[in-house]
Amino acid sequence: MFELCASILAADFANLERDMRAANAAGVDAFHIDVMDGHFVPAISFGTGMVRTMERLTTKPLDVHLMVEKPLDFLPELEELGVKRVSVHYEIPGGPEAALRAICAAGMQAGLVLNPETPVESALPYLAQISQLLLMTVHPGRGGQVYLPGSNEKIAAAKSLLQGQGSNTVIQVDGGITPGTLPGAYAAGARSIVAGSAVFYGNIYQNVCALRSEKAKP
Repeated sequence: MFELCASILAADFANLERDMRAANAAGVDAFHIDVMDGHFVPAISFGTGMVRTMERLTTKPLDVHLMVEKPLDFLPELEELGVKRVSVHYEIPGGPEAALRAICAAGMQAGLVLNPETPVESALPYLAQISQLLLMTVHPGRGGQVYLPGSNEKIAAAKSLLQGQGSNTVIQVDGGITPGTLPGAYAAGARSIVAGSAVFYGNIYQNVCALRSEKAKP
């Protein structure tokens, strides 16, 4: 089994409540929220105000992905809103150590994000602090991209590294997930799947059913 996180970056913002209710009914496990600051990545998506809106629209866990240079600035409000899980990038200025410690101190689950070019070994110093290792399978900052070649090999390498360390950290993947790419990611070791377009474009219920049914296929 895997956790399916619906990325609201791909939702219809003019009908956000409708799409949220449809995804809830379809049985997604959590909602993934990409917060972008226009500095760490060129794009600007939304800030903690969207997290506050999401908190009112669902009882499902909120999985917040901070694509920002200064994640510490966002954590007090995320804690106040009761967010369960917050992931920060390895590549942020000064490194992720302070942010990971602050997330854990606030009682939230910490995740570490690795960009496509960042080796999985970069996660080693932080394994004791994180519950989730998020591997970007596209370049961060824009939705609708194609799953990068070599992603499954990187997922498998991360799985091997975690097993070698006796770590229970869950591997999450984000980017380019479709019914065609999900089986390979799952087979390689991913157990938390972020999907945006594959959930929200078209019939949401049918999309979720298709993603669920594809897991075991070769």
